Amino acid sequence: MPINFRAIFLPDTRADADTFWLGLGLIAFADALRLTLLDGGLAMFGWLVILFCLAALHINRLRDAGRQGPLVIVPLAAGVGVKALVAIIAVTVAILPGFMDYLEAQGVDINDPAQVQAAGQDEDLIAGFQQRMIENEAETLAAFSAGDWPSAVAFWLTVFAIGFWFARMPRRG
Repeated sequence: MPINFRAIFLPDTRADADTFWLGLGLIAFADALRLTLLDGGLAMFGWLVILFCLAALHINRLRDAGRQGPLVIVPLAAGVGVKALVAIIAVTVAILPGFMDYLEAQGVDINDPAQVQAAGQDEDLIAGFQQRMIENEAETLAAFSAGDWPSAVAFWLTVFAIGFWFARMPRRG
């Protein structure tokens, strides 16, 4: 059966297992291009297009398998949830060295866990660090962009893992 490219991008036809895998690969490639080439609002718009195409592809695979469309929420919700979790971890890891430097500059002994914990709960120190992040925009943007690729990889690994379930659904009707 020839590959139906329409099934990859629009939710109005059937997608067999081969079309499904090809679609996942093409959409993942488009997401990699989005991360590499786009910034800010365009990247967010691109992310919404990626999610739409991914939903369309999964709906078309479900249609081919004779299953209900609402199952499409499973890979999307799982992927976005994992993406958010990994992004939070990656950004935290990226910000932590700057926070520790800030604490040390404020006279906190970073080798003493009790002092570091107390400093982490000191509202004045936290407000000062937030102000430092606002003033050092380039450093802050670099820390937040540290989560881009790890979260994208986690998203696609999750979607591809769930894709095995979707691809193995037998064709009905």
